[in-house]
Amino acid sequence: MAIRFRVEGDLRFISHHDTMRLFERALSRARLPVKYSEGFNPRVRMSLPLPRPVGVATSADMLVVELREPLGASEVLGRLREQMPGGLTLLEAFDLPSGGKLHPESVGYEAALPEEEIASVRSAVGRLMAADRWLVDRNDEQGRLVRAIDLRPMLIDASVEGGVLRWSCRVSDEGAARLAEWLSAFGLDPARTLHRVRRTAVEWQARPLPGAVAEPAEAAGV
Repeated sequence: MAIRFRVEGDLRFISHHDTMRLFERALSRARLPVKYSEGFNPRVRMSLPLPRPVGVATSADMLVVELREPLGASEVLGRLREQMPGGLTLLEAFDLPSGGKLHPESVGYEAALPEEEIASVRSAVGRLMAADRWLVDRNDEQGRLVRAIDLRPMLIDASVEGGVLRWSCRVSDEGAARLAEWLSAFGLDPARTLHRVRRTAVEWQARPLPGAVAEPAEAAGV
């Protein structure tokens, strides 16, 4: 089952690992019939298909959890909502095809801009949209250059309206550009801007797991 949720306020500063632990404990307290992995240390069979960077709010994140037995979406939401902390809101739930998983196709973001940055960011957006290529250096955690990344093929659209920067980008099987890379391309300092970013939409596609037999599913905008 897939569950769409929103994260805002101070809770957006918790890590991906802590978000997973939050959901694992909430599922246990809600006494939902979840599946567990095998082995010495069984864990709930669940995933967050598009991890949220620390500090980023979201209106479109998804939790996928496997259940041992069928359960209606309304009952899952009702029992799980009682276990959610402030700042995390469950929005909807729906069943996935048997043996399926969710894959992000594209993602939308927005960030409110200080008035003094609007003009420069609008100019940067125009240059990026008009460019054929936009190469950025990707570094590892130690700051060492790994390779050059071309952002332009990943960018679907970008604009500045009403003091808000909005952009949408593709996610391939190889991954996606980092938020810091997008913010830098728009002429913003990631360290000063990341906490103002909100993930607004994700286009998902349901795919069968390797070796699983499942009916084809159309992409669903969520």
